[in-house]
Amino acid sequence: MSRVPVVVPRPRFRWSVAKRVRYRGGVPSKTLVILNPASAAGSTGRRRREVLHKVESVFGWVDLEVTLAPGDALRIARQAVERGVDRILVAGGDGTTSEIVSGILSVSSPVASRPALGLLPFGSGWDLARSLGLPRQFDEALDVIARNRRRRIDAGRVEYRDSTGRPRTHFFVNEASAGLSGATVQRVGVFAKRFGPRLGFVAGAIATIATHQPVDVAVEIDGDRLYEGPVSMIVAANGCYFGAGMRVAPNARVDDGLLEIVVIRGLPVPRLLANLPRLYLGRHGRHSAVSFHAARSLQVLPKEGSAPIDLDGEAVGGLPLRADVIPGAIEIFAPVAPTSSGAPE
Repeated sequence: MSRVPVVVPRPRFRWSVAKRVRYRGGVPSKTLVILNPASAAGSTGRRRREVLHKVESVFGWVDLEVTLAPGDALRIARQAVERGVDRILVAGGDGTTSEIVSGILSVSSPVASRPALGLLPFGSGWDLARSLGLPRQFDEALDVIARNRRRRIDAGRVEYRDSTGRPRTHFFVNEASAGLSGATVQRVGVFAKRFGPRLGFVAGAIATIATHQPVDVAVEIDGDRLYEGPVSMIVAANGCYFGAGMRVAPNARVDDGLLEIVVIRGLPVPRLLANLPRLYLGRHGRHSAVSFHAARSLQVLPKEGSAPIDLDGEAVGGLPLRADVIPGAIEIFAPVAPTSSGAPE
């Protein structure tokens, strides 16, 4: 007598048109993981299965989207808001987080209905997470999210010119800057792959400084003229760090409703090189060419020439620049509020 084979039903998977997201039984999860496979010099992509396994061991079934090109994370996050996702876990760096925040804020929705963000430790720079006091270990980062510890933090809205000269509007969560920082991020990728994120940024900064020319600008904060003249770098900071640990804005707080404006007036190459270690240690405020200002808005108008801009570590265009703070715009999974030094209290 022949035996009838037993067919064990398997979970049904449905892939989106872009073949990036899977749903169980056609029903989306309330938790979405957005993974950038290019982050951390490609190591995040190689750990995709590990990421999914560990996240699902904590949260159960989740949806996964893998970005394939710049702008994907923004679009995916916007669609997630529209379908009512509760939490978005970011497997990527500050640039990926910035795109996701831009996607969330591009949808007109009440603050309370926006998904909360959870940062997984896969980016190269980890600068926003430093200001939030987040752990660098994957299991510990998941534990912070699982414990549902949340903080509401500020974001920023920025207007600038893209590479073709067209006006653009974007959002940022950690920093917007112009000058040396913008020029450095255009170079740092090659160095980071060879030396790692931190030494790579140092090498990129040194290479950029070697050919640096200050740009002549007018700087306004909260509508008042602050300074006119040459600048080497100007930063609108929400978090304390950029450049894989450069403590450029030591007094910045992510939830005080203000941006810390850092102005480094024009300096010659030898003085910039000599003071680079101070910038990493957060001691550049002692220099006579550096000033800090708490403000709700910043405007930088070029008087002659221009300067490249970066948003959360990504090169986007050039001056003019206007940055405004958006208080309490994003809810993020994080432990107790850190001190101004970035360490938990």
